[in-house]
Amino acid sequence: MDANISLLTHSLLWLFLGSALVGAAASRATRRAKKRDSEGRKDRIDKWVAVAILLSLAGVCGTIGFRGPEVPSDLDRNLAYATAFFAFLSFLVLRFKRAVGLPILGLSALAGGLLLLLLQSLVAFTGGTEIGEVTVLSNRDGVMKLEVRLGGQESTLIELDGEYFAPVVKVVIFDDYRVFLGRKTWYRFEGMTSFYLENEGGTTKFRQSGTDYYFPQPSGISEALFRIYEENEGRIPGVKSVQVDLDLKRVRETEEQSALMPKVYSLMLQNDGGIQIVLKDS
Repeated sequence: MDANISLLTHSLLWLFLGSALVGAAASRATRRAKKRDSEGRKDRIDKWVAVAILLSLAGVCGTIGFRGPEVPSDLDRNLAYATAFFAFLSFLVLRFKRAVGLPILGLSALAGGLLLLLLQSLVAFTGGTEIGEVTVLSNRDGVMKLEVRLGGQESTLIELDGEYFAPVVKVVIFDDYRVFLGRKTWYRFEGMTSFYLENEGGTTKFRQSGTDYYFPQPSGISEALFRIYEENEGRIPGVKSVQVDLDLKRVRETEEQSALMPKVYSLMLQNDGGIQIVLKDS
């Protein structure tokens, strides 16, 4: 169910649907108006009303597409060509049904199936789920003051020693075929820890500061369920790995943060495993 919902809200699906509607509008606009009755009146008005409706629907689809999940940047230029070609293809199929309609309709059905597979793949292996937020309030004298929010819970104020904070997240990562079919990584967000850099014999090493914080009510799956998967790793079909993720993020600020402009980081769990700590736009 989650996979179907994600697919229906994905940018590419709506952008291609919008381009098909543009082609349909062009087809309708280039058709000659037909006689409607014995008085010789033609359906020019109906034709242009239909064109306006189709273009309006195309605009709605385009708006939904641009507001949906972000399309990878390396597809932007190719996506522009693909949507333009799809609009032209839609125009040909609807405008010249007898000449090229049936062959192109078959090719369009094949292309549509491949497009759905591409969309499903992009939904499965891009994007992620926000499991929490970290707001940096200050970092002075080697002490970080953080405000941590788990999904659906109130924020918690904590203090950690060091230069780097790290969320402690237990994850169950599924095989790629299960991710493709819509299964997302399971997680248990347990708490926060911290690290500092130490120069030892000319080599810089990470050292855990010794301060940490664990939530009274972690979010995600239960500890019992995680233990079952951890103890039976390798025996449960469809499971790639069961592990604990510690991803470090350096806090660069050294002064008290402005109450109006704090640094806010989003903790994103990727669909195929791994945590990303992403600075949110102010």
